[in-house]
Amino acid sequence: MAFALILGACPADSGTPSEHPTLKLSGQVYIQDINFSLEALRSNSISSISTYNDSLKISDGGMGGKGEINNGQLSYTIIGVPSPINEGGDLDYLKEMYSSLTFSSEDVNVAAVALKITDSDEYNGLLKGLLDINSDIKYLQLTVNITINTKTVTYVYVDKDLNITADADTFEYNGFDFPISLTTEKIDLSLKNGWNSLCSEITAQMNVPLALLPALTSPNPDLSSLKPTGKLKMSVSDPAEFNWTLVSSQSSVF
Repeated sequence: MAFALILGACPADSGTPSEHPTLKLSGQVYIQDINFSLEALRSNSISSISTYNDSLKISDGGMGGKGEINNGQLSYTIIGVPSPINEGGDLDYLKEMYSSLTFSSEDVNVAAVALKITDSDEYNGLLKGLLDINSDIKYLQLTVNITINTKTVTYVYVDKDLNITADADTFEYNGFDFPISLTTEKIDLSLKNGWNSLCSEITAQMNVPLALLPALTSPNPDLSSLKPTGKLKMSVSDPAEFNWTLVSSQSSVF
């Protein structure tokens, strides 16, 4: 069972508006471990992280930045306006979540950093965020209540101040191994000329019959009958407690 994190934007390390903006990203890299065994469910220890101590090559897809993971430490810098920079393209995914989405400027140019691993079959990318999964077994009801909380930050460059607004909405999210009905909150996001960091948080819940527990450990579980629901929040922020986590090449998620 895999869990994806929505790409999401908050002012970045050095998002000072200028003709020569600079973004610097660094920190310890971690591996996310997920265990849906009965023992893990009983002890509420489904998700955990461990320190990554090896080295990997990274790429930003030609945006102009340089970096690497050296002995478990990420170091990445991009100086100047990133390339390519697209007219709104890297924020188009928001239109799938908010039917009333509006931009204060329609001709703003946007670029979002997506760090890829280039020399590993095991990992294909790097995300900054948190994943927490909690379980509560209800033996009398023969079910287990599972709560999933995912948070991610995406670093986004805009070439002019941009205000993003939308009313509360609902949409079907397919970032997990099963569809989930998400309710969004009203948003009013102010991005400044230069680098910003968009933060997204999903909290989802589902009650799983104990008989379906073996399906949780399968690569492509059919959990559509559970009809899980959740909430999505977005903000302009960069929480210090978020971790740089390697993304599995098997599922493009933690």
